[in-house]
Amino acid sequence: MSSFQMDEGSGQFVFADQAAGSRRSMRIFYFRPKMSVRNPRFVIALHGLDRAASEFRAVLAKQAEQHGMIVLVPEFDSDAFPDVYAYNYGNVRHPPPSNALLAREHWTFGIIDRLFQYVRRGLNSDRTTFGMFGNSAGSQFVLRYLALNPAVAIDQAVASNSGMYMLPDLTLDYPSGMGGLDLDESVLKRYFGRRLTILLGEVDIDSTASDLPRNEEAMAQGPHRLARGLWHFDLCRQTCRKLDQPLAWTLEIVPAAGHIDQKIFDRAVTMLASNDHSL
Repeated sequence: MSSFQMDEGSGQFVFADQAAGSRRSMRIFYFRPKMSVRNPRFVIALHGLDRAASEFRAVLAKQAEQHGMIVLVPEFDSDAFPDVYAYNYGNVRHPPPSNALLAREHWTFGIIDRLFQYVRRGLNSDRTTFGMFGNSAGSQFVLRYLALNPAVAIDQAVASNSGMYMLPDLTLDYPSGMGGLDLDESVLKRYFGRRLTILLGEVDIDSTASDLPRNEEAMAQGPHRLARGLWHFDLCRQTCRKLDQPLAWTLEIVPAAGHIDQKIFDRAVTMLASNDHSL
């Protein structure tokens, strides 16, 4: 690890990982605050379907500097991760018509934990936990990561403006639900117990957006992203009542914020900074 280098400010490095597509490696775009910041907090951020990791890092950098946080944005590029199954859905199943279930070591969710451990060791950080943020397609990744994995090192997550939602249903096959993965009710309860904020833009209401999912399952959740987020949160509350378990999540609507909006990004980073309980 002595060769690891992460300079102050914005940069990138290549991270080798067994689950990182055919190349077995991916670029990580980062922002590191001034070296004078003692033991900075880590946030791993997941970009949208545009795969614009560098740009996503850039829109988070100002708030990250202000709060003294390291931001890591892994790039799930379209060559190595060509569709929603490979990126948003975590490479858990092949797309139709195969729908074949992949071995867990191929799921891309594990990249997140291994990346965190790699960087914290490289920086000799005392941090044992990190925060997580995803917008749009990245939000889908974050939610599925939290649902399907132990994720013991995550202390707080923010998922904003998802286009559609995986249902908390163990009888409905993944990726629509959580079925077919040998999960039980304890996994659902763990998911609902996460320190998670569902962040929605008040004006993310474009029902004609070109990147808005419009399949039958998506349309059943609502006409636009705001409606779908509200519908999903209510569904999870109802499910928790049936399980006789409280929902630990919070819901927040950002006034006047749209789908790709700096107000969303700033609010997410601020929330992750203020909820830092990792030391």
